Amino acid sequence: MKRIVLLLLVCFSLLSVYGKNTIVKENIADHIQCILDEAQFAAYRQSVLFFAPANDDCTDAVSLMVNPDLDCGQKLSIDFTGATASAKAVPFCSTVGSSPKDLWFEFTATSDKHIFSISNEKNMPATLYGALYDRDCSAINATASQCFSLTATVKKITLDKLKPGKKYYIRLMSGETTPTTTLDLCLGTVPPPIKVSPSGEMYTVEELVKDVLVQSGCDLVSNVRFQAGDGKNTINSLAYFNQNGSDFPFEEGIVLATHDSDYIAGPYQGFESFKPRVPWWTGDPDLNAVIDSIGGTGFGSQKAVSILEFDFIPVKDSLQFEYLFVSDSFNRGCAVVCQPGGALFAAWLSDITTGKGRNLALVPGTTQPIAISTIRDAAKSGAGCPSVNSDFYWRNYDNNQDDPTTAPVNYTGMTVPMKSEKVKVIPGRKYHIKLAIADFCPFLYDASAVFFNARSFDLGNPEIGEDMSIEGGNALCPGDTIELGQNLEAKDYLIQWTKNGKDLIGENGETLKVNEPGLYGARLKYKYVVCDVELDPVKVEFYDEI
Repeated sequence: MKRIVLLLLVCFSLLSVYGKNTIVKENIADHIQCILDEAQFAAYRQSVLFFAPANDDCTDAVSLMVNPDLDCGQKLSIDFTGATASAKAVPFCSTVGSSPKDLWFEFTATSDKHIFSISNEKNMPATLYGALYDRDCSAINATASQCFSLTATVKKITLDKLKPGKKYYIRLMSGETTPTTTLDLCLGTVPPPIKVSPSGEMYTVEELVKDVLVQSGCDLVSNVRFQAGDGKNTINSLAYFNQNGSDFPFEEGIVLATHDSDYIAGPYQGFESFKPRVPWWTGDPDLNAVIDSIGGTGFGSQKAVSILEFDFIPVKDSLQFEYLFVSDSFNRGCAVVCQPGGALFAAWLSDITTGKGRNLALVPGTTQPIAISTIRDAAKSGAGCPSVNSDFYWRNYDNNQDDPTTAPVNYTGMTVPMKSEKVKVIPGRKYHIKLAIADFCPFLYDASAVFFNARSFDLGNPEIGEDMSIEGGNALCPGDTIELGQNLEAKDYLIQWTKNGKDLIGENGETLKVNEPGLYGARLKYKYVVCDVELDPVKVEFYDEI
């Protein structure tokens, strides 16, 4: 008896506070569930005390928050209990049947593409049906912009061809007579793909190497050469790229592909999407040596290859760069997906003085070249061969894995960002590097590419250090002394220290001890190459004495 009285008090409170045709908050239902046993609570949910939701019709659609990304920081909890069939006609494109129970939502698009998803679903039927409308409630009829279905395995759908700034309506429909489904809704924003500029537009081939790929305070690069396929360069497969707000791990850089660079940017269009391939080429001794090392000799002249090579003179004693390998040959539909090689990236470094060379593009911790046969995740790709070095396989936009609409690039699979082998070099000596991407899949539109992180090819560019300022909170105390230039090496260059733009006479050592405020800099004159560099100065400030 006490339970019934308490229940009535709660219900009257709900009526007085929320009124009829209002969505009852989930925490209120939770409080009532604590009072009743399971059977009583089930009956309660079907009772007349649970009125139709407020958004039971288009004119009372609930606003759905648009998330700026796909993390779903903002969700909307909904409940179908009490939902009725609205007066609007069932859309022609839906198979829900007649007189479905529905709920309505509205949102204003912020992008041309959004992801609509569900989570935390309870009492969900085999299928929930949905429709998207691009017109006001008064004009909605049986023609919808898009229809979709949501199930236990299909929990998200892409709403595309949207106009930013325009209001849209989403109608969720249940074919159940008395639905009790509860779930959370999320409307996410699809990140943009990377932006690509083919060589010759923003940057020439030489500028892509000297100004984007290489980090150096001097002009230490020469003899830049690019070859797409057979050398006629009828296909432009070299380009500049930037992140463009996508989740691609490199902010900017250059990309070398086995196909036309106009087809590099995402989203992923599918394994059979059009990508004009570079002409077949037999390769050269350096590249073929890498192919032979992984057992790919059987491909012969069937290679789509692009090469970027140049000479350089380092002014430090080591070399390493960052890259990311992508390929459609990771796709289970590629005929060579399980063969040695299949598609690969090679970085052949040659010492021009000794003539010795080696491949710097190796699977980390191994001596294996970077290829689809040395990095594979069979669970993601669906390939009928074992996984190998799967920790270095990142995303797969096919085989029902990662969402292809969110892909920043137009390829089946991606490795994680990687670093080349760190190799010792002799400052002042000339070297040659040959960067090659190759793909052997016989399918015409299959392709591969390698992305290089901008300025990761570091030939040497010393820094004095960081500012020590009052504003930055790291100024010096009165009487303190700091030693600048801890990373400078007098064996590589002559040093002239400066203060406030003027030479400090006699200060030519690797470091400079400072005990008074000022703007301290240095000029370097390299011993091995014709190169003078003025380093960025650092500000040194002192706190006042207390």
